Amino acid sequence: MRLNPLLIATIVLALLGGLVWYTREHPPENDDAAPSVVDLDEDQIAEVTVVRDGEEPITLVRGDGEGDSWEFGGLLGLRADGSSVGLLVSSLASLNAERIVSENVVEWGPYGLDEPSLSVAFKHEAGSGKLLFGRDTPTGSGVFARLEGDARLFTVYSYNKTSLDKSVFDLRDKRLLSLDEDSVSSIAVETPGRSLAFDRVDGEWSIVRPLPLRTDDFSAGDLARVVRTAEMTEVLAEDDGGAYSFANPLATIRVVDGDGTHELVLAKDEDTHYARSSDQPGAYAVSETLAEGFDKDVDEFRNKKLFDFGFLDPERVSVRIGDLDAVVARSEGVWKLESQDGREVSGEKVQTLLDRLRNLSATAFPSDDASAQASYGLDDPAVRVTVEPSGEDSVPETVLIAATDRSPAYAAREGEPSTYEVEQSAVLDIDRAVADVVEHEADAPEPEQEEDAGE
Repeated sequence: MRLNPLLIATIVLALLGGLVWYTREHPPENDDAAPSVVDLDEDQIAEVTVVRDGEEPITLVRGDGEGDSWEFGGLLGLRADGSSVGLLVSSLASLNAERIVSENVVEWGPYGLDEPSLSVAFKHEAGSGKLLFGRDTPTGSGVFARLEGDARLFTVYSYNKTSLDKSVFDLRDKRLLSLDEDSVSSIAVETPGRSLAFDRVDGEWSIVRPLPLRTDDFSAGDLARVVRTAEMTEVLAEDDGGAYSFANPLATIRVVDGDGTHELVLAKDEDTHYARSSDQPGAYAVSETLAEGFDKDVDEFRNKKLFDFGFLDPERVSVRIGDLDAVVARSEGVWKLESQDGREVSGEKVQTLLDRLRNLSATAFPSDDASAQASYGLDDPAVRVTVEPSGEDSVPETVLIAATDRSPAYAAREGEPSTYEVEQSAVLDIDRAVADVVEHEADAPEPEQEEDAGE
């Protein structure tokens, strides 16, 4: 009797399906899987002690606070860097071996494990352990290692050892100032050539010295970030740093936060840029970039935009250019030209005008003296633009432009003393954008008709 091929195929398919199910439910053991040396949750590790050959032990204890807070045990006055310690603990908690060399070793000397070059002891919820590292393997890509109390000899990759072989400097908080970011309220920078001061109110920065000025919040905020993250690159002296002179500093930075005033002083000799901090004693090497990064002119922190209305469309824009007066206002989602009987105008053309106004920016600040504005032609401006932002508490802002035929051009915000130097091309762009808005479509030139091919 011949078997039905379809029946045979059905039986084979069922057997294969059953084999797949069994394999999923009973996966084979992976003989090639890396053997585990330490297998703990990071949160279980409460203390770590690193002992490097010939050096004092370094003990780190998990703090009681929230998050991954760590403290140096026995090293008073030093802050641990939570990120660096966290990486070390993470590497330790899930350490796998490259392979097991032997299951039962009695003599550890041939592998350098009788006098290890590095040991890492750790305490956890269930007890404690100690990891020891010996000589490099003959290939040079790994290191012999063992777990104290375990007869097995492992090899681990060299980078496993490197991730645990850390000095006090590697694990310390290298920030020179201990600041509470949220409560920083002022920053003052003194250099041989200038004195700058910034205040922060409700999260917004403002220049208060050398005089009150409109401020670019991003640039001032970046200065605050540089101060907050300023780091040492090397410890020069852990004591009072008396061997390093701060008599002629490159910069002195004072920061006020909720804890009080913090001071950072930067100086240099022929070869080294260095610093001292009110938050910890000593002298510390710093990068040249950090030391010279505070030598900035006040103009680098100023708001260069002439208008503040940002990316929200205003309610009304009034423009006077020579004899031309134009007023456009937004009503029920459309723009209307109030100066021409309220006729509707192209929203695209109005947006072009708004973009030109938004982008009007200073290239320089020739004066901050209100009495000097007349010398730049701002007592009789050729262009006057008033923008009325949306919102009940909004305040109209008016910009004056001295002339459209001068390069560079000069502008000012009405009621403010500063004179802004702007590019003539930007002023001409505003002039053209206004002309496009007020131009009636009926006044636009008719497109030229192509001649008939037969003529």
